[in-house]
Amino acid sequence: PAVLADRVDLFFLVYAGELDALRLALLQRPTELHLLDRHGDSLLHLAIRRVDTAAVRCVLAAGFDVNTRSAGNWTPMEEAMACVQACVGADAAADVKAKAVAAQQVLREIHLAVQLDEQKRWAGRRETVLRTLRSMPDFSAVLAWRIGSYMLGVATLLRRFLPSDTCLTSR
Repeated sequence: PAVLADRVDLFFLVYAGELDALRLALLQRPTELHLLDRHGDSLLHLAIRRVDTAAVRCVLAAGFDVNTRSAGNWTPMEEAMACVQACVGADAAADVKAKAVAAQQVLREIHLAVQLDEQKRWAGRRETVLRTLRSMPDFSAVLAWRIGSYMLGVATLLRRFLPSDTCLTSR
């Protein structure tokens, strides 16, 4: 994404919560959807950080790519998870609880958008993957894993709570 230095109006609209103006601006200037502000944040990253579910929906509806990273290398999903953690770990005041609920709602929106994006990507790759699998000779593979540690006693504790399994795959 290109860095936006001289035009900050879309970012201001997200920051100010001016959704109608943001929708109109995104319709008029769709090429600016994935630009970054002077801090390296995209419109979606800013909307997430502002915990503004409506702005998140607006930017996603405009076609924002949920895999776009900020200049800090954060995906929208990572940004949303960090906002939830920050809100949940804060004071127990009523306004903070409301913000935590809103942050969880933003995270759900981002999660849904990522799932839909993956479904679209898989639909595009499905035939290629199936064709490749059909062309492969028969095979069998065993994958086994177990969580461990070199620290005395830690491995036993980890194995008690963390999964270990064996998976057999064949064609």
